[in-house]
Amino acid sequence: MHWISKIPIQHHPKHAQIKYLSAQFQLHPLLIQHLFNQGFSDFEKLDSFIYPKLTNMYDPFLMNEMKAAVTRILQAIQQSEHIHIFGDYDCDGITASSILYLSLKELGANVTTQLPLRSEGYGLSVNAVKQLHEDVSLVITVDNGSSAHDALRTAKERGIDVIVTDHHEVLDDRPDCLVFINPKRKDNTYPFTELCGAGVALKLVQAIYKTLNRDWIRGTEPLLDMATLGTIADMVPLKDENRILCYNGLRKLQHSPRRVFRVLLDTLKTKNIDSSTIGFSVGPIFNACGRIGDPNLAATILQSTEPTEKQIKELISLNEKRKEITVEQFKSVITIIHNERLHLSPVIVVKGDFHKGVIGILASKIVNHFKKPAIVIAADGTGSARSLQRSGFSIIDCISLCGNYLRKFGGHTMAAGLSIIPDDNKIELFRYAIQLAAMKQKVSIAANWYIGTLPIECFPKTMFNDLRALEPFGMGMPKPMFCTKNTRLSGYSTFGKESEHIKMSINQQVAYGFSKSNHFTNWSNENMVDMLYTPHCYEEKNFLVQDCIIVKGK
Repeated sequence: MHWISKIPIQHHPKHAQIKYLSAQFQLHPLLIQHLFNQGFSDFEKLDSFIYPKLTNMYDPFLMNEMKAAVTRILQAIQQSEHIHIFGDYDCDGITASSILYLSLKELGANVTTQLPLRSEGYGLSVNAVKQLHEDVSLVITVDNGSSAHDALRTAKERGIDVIVTDHHEVLDDRPDCLVFINPKRKDNTYPFTELCGAGVALKLVQAIYKTLNRDWIRGTEPLLDMATLGTIADMVPLKDENRILCYNGLRKLQHSPRRVFRVLLDTLKTKNIDSSTIGFSVGPIFNACGRIGDPNLAATILQSTEPTEKQIKELISLNEKRKEITVEQFKSVITIIHNERLHLSPVIVVKGDFHKGVIGILASKIVNHFKKPAIVIAADGTGSARSLQRSGFSIIDCISLCGNYLRKFGGHTMAAGLSIIPDDNKIELFRYAIQLAAMKQKVSIAANWYIGTLPIECFPKTMFNDLRALEPFGMGMPKPMFCTKNTRLSGYSTFGKESEHIKMSINQQVAYGFSKSNHFTNWSNENMVDMLYTPHCYEEKNFLVQDCIIVKGK
């Protein structure tokens, strides 16, 4: 356990300033201290953080080649060319495709969209280009394309212009396409590099509206709900421009959601939506289509003005099936790891007969379980990799050093995908090479920082409203964490298919610990609990346990 406390507020060198700013913004001093620790240390910085304005978004033309992209798209619209949008099968790709499709359609474009099935592989492929309708003259990729060199070569041979819009790491030279838009390109001129695919698509739409002298704020506001879903689901840092997008997108979702979200939230019996709702409920539902079904179903629903309840329930049902597959396969993956002692290596590399649609989730669960980076490889050689949050370890840098063992790979610091010949000797060599590559990076176990010791039964209810005002929380902007020690439970119960989760009662408070019931195997009523917790549901005023230690009774 690695719990570290921030400086107690009464001992903070800027204690007086924190108290002053707390009064100015009418927020609890502990929350101002939390923001202070994130770098928001004066009135102006706090004001721009607490009230993010769309007018503070960056000029889209600061992005390399944006003007060329807009010029070509407007030419295609004017000449009634067939524009084809090619996305990715995850939630980010689904939302990015829909943002661009709806915008171009509204401008009168002849436009279609396509998302590949997971079985077809990630990104624009040679086969996908060959199967394009003969009248397609312009392809726009969203959330992919930076490494699609063979496909781009095929498109060029067919006389098809390609505009690549992406946000993944650029591992090779500039792709050979008409226009290349990616804030992570090596010669990037854009002030913010952490946009997701949906965010990049929105910037392209913003640039088009500005070129047409249209009110870009009014034009893009209806799209912010989808951009928010893509941004939070793709787990990019919720800071800078991403925070502006998601802050305003959440308000749209709360006050005037498009029908698909209204019906979905009603079906889920969710009255209010925040970043946690998107991250743990809505995002996984849309992702499930790409994992075990057809992502084009989700895109069609998002792009429809009148999605049906039947379609929404189909999305939810797919996600329930995905959960069942994940539970069963995680048990298998843990068995393999222990039997082969793979958890002793710096990076856990495990191969098995896993469903390709859940290997990314399995990798994430392995990282959470063993606190190490992980790569999960399915029987056909498709692999998914995840890094450990706040560890400073880049999984894509590690994989890049072992690229000669792979058919293809791509991704970013926290997540990556790969393909390898599914030969045991080949995988064993790759596993060995990955460990050597990992040793070239410094891997540290991320500390759990909490901002103060606050008994959970004494948590002020007013702070829930303060926290709601600071939404969204997520990657790069975590919810503040608190510590409660020697806490006596009024009772507890387990839930989940495998009874893996726990619900704790502490006087009138309720706290949920997901995948933490194993801590209570030998529970005695005399025992107490030390917990790190964050406030969870603002309406029901309950808590989420991030870590816990059972304190044995005497």
